[in-house]
Amino acid sequence: MNENNLQIEQQETTDNTFVKVEPLVMLPYYDQDGITIYNADCRIAMRALRPSWIITDPPYGINYNAERQNLNSGQKYKDIENDDGNLNLEFIFSAEGNKVVFGANCFPNLLPHRGRWICWDKRTNEQADKALGSPFELAWTSLTSGYDRIYRVMHGGFVNDDGGKRFHPTQKPVRLFYRILEDFTKQDDLILDPFMGSGTTCEVAKKLGRNFIGIDISKRYCNLAEDRLNILI
Repeated sequence: MNENNLQIEQQETTDNTFVKVEPLVMLPYYDQDGITIYNADCRIAMRALRPSWIITDPPYGINYNAERQNLNSGQKYKDIENDDGNLNLEFIFSAEGNKVVFGANCFPNLLPHRGRWICWDKRTNEQADKALGSPFELAWTSLTSGYDRIYRVMHGGFVNDDGGKRFHPTQKPVRLFYRILEDFTKQDDLILDPFMGSGTTCEVAKKLGRNFIGIDISKRYCNLAEDRLNILI
């Protein structure tokens, strides 16, 4: 476990009881050129942050089973941490900043209002629609005006848009997040991804020159995100 997850100390009060005291400063796992990564529990790490946008793909609480979902893929993935339905994501919707949250249709009871929706068409044609799995995914945005959007980016069908290796079972294509960040954010915005995974949002933020903070509880995925950033240098 990363030391940031352990930096909660017990202090004795005058009546001999103990209280938990959270640290005011957390040590970043990576910090360079406007990109910061924390290997920590986002429920703690993001409390002091004031992002312009939270753009994230959190666990959906659907008991994702990696062994069942791998099917004929040569790549084997581990189960997604905290995807057992017990993780309360209300802290995401009550946090400051505008939001784009994938999978929000799985927990509609947490949404503060109708918002505007993104539909990611990941098959893009009827032939590919016959492939196994959902042909589209939804993301909720906190905008209260404008229109819903659709992005057509092939992924998980016969040809993956990125064409490269997938490191995370729910990894999104770079081009999808490139279009989202380009359409929704601007140059001086601070973007937060509290469930960073393998770092797709991080990579796109770097390419677009956005300030970015990513948090992930898995050190392995923090390593992968750092590797993706190093390729861009």
